[in-house]
Amino acid sequence: PPRLPAAAEAAGSTGSSPSVGSAAAAFRDGGLSTANALVEAVEGALGSTALGRGDGAESPVVLSDEICLVPGKPVVRVEAAPGNARRIFTGIDVVALGCDVEEMVWATLTDYQNLAKVVPNLVSNTVLSAEAHVGARLQQVGAARLGGVATFTAQTTLDVREYRHGLPPNMEADHLDGQAEQASAREIGAALPLRDGVFPRPYSISSLPHRDITMKAVGGDFRHYQGVWRMQSLPGCAPPGHTAMRLTYSVELSPRAWVPIALIEGNVARTLGENLEAIRDFVVEQGECCQVEDEGREESDEAR
Repeated sequence: PPRLPAAAEAAGSTGSSPSVGSAAAAFRDGGLSTANALVEAVEGALGSTALGRGDGAESPVVLSDEICLVPGKPVVRVEAAPGNARRIFTGIDVVALGCDVEEMVWATLTDYQNLAKVVPNLVSNTVLSAEAHVGARLQQVGAARLGGVATFTAQTTLDVREYRHGLPPNMEADHLDGQAEQASAREIGAALPLRDGVFPRPYSISSLPHRDITMKAVGGDFRHYQGVWRMQSLPGCAPPGHTAMRLTYSVELSPRAWVPIALIEGNVARTLGENLEAIRDFVVEQGECCQVEDEGREESDEAR
């Protein structure tokens, strides 16, 4: 039977944040670029309510398949990394009627030509090269606003790779135990160096099969940017007639030295959460259409 849902919606913390004036100054001094894997930072406060930042109420260290997330906002967690860097972990459960929702999410994220139709803050998305069942190289431009006082665009080039059976262990940072305490998890993350080609630990831990998609910047406005999408079915979280899956995105990023990560981390974290919501909403709508199509076929068969 379906497991009882856990109240896992992230509670944001309130803390100090850069002033709007300092943000405006950063733009005048050379522009603040925060190119992201799929979309750019969105309008909002400068991290004053960064989801899951964890100064007070904490987001979970990991997401286990023993729980089902409450429908609604995604879970978002921010951790410090060495130097001018952060690791951000996001997760959301997706439930759709009729169709294989994991397959639908996979198809959405690997439809590289049409990513901008799913993620609203992605201004342009050019496929420079692609190979079926392998991946692609994408050039993306995103637009963002900080506090409504300034707008900027940023460009990044990403190498995307598909792993239908999950990342090889040597390409994935070690998982934390589900019982790891917040303080120790943050201490481990703060000391763990950024290693090119070793992706941050996926936010979900599971014995179930999963698929991964990696995204690594090879040019643009980040000194270091690499992340991994993870998709896994959640059969115990699906109501009758539905399918359920968990979508997570883990990323580590370090902007150019002249951009303080503390200035942009709140917007990046918030935007990553909104990315997951947009993908979920798109897939759920497609699932409803799938159900309608299936019912239409049944009616047609009965008419025959």
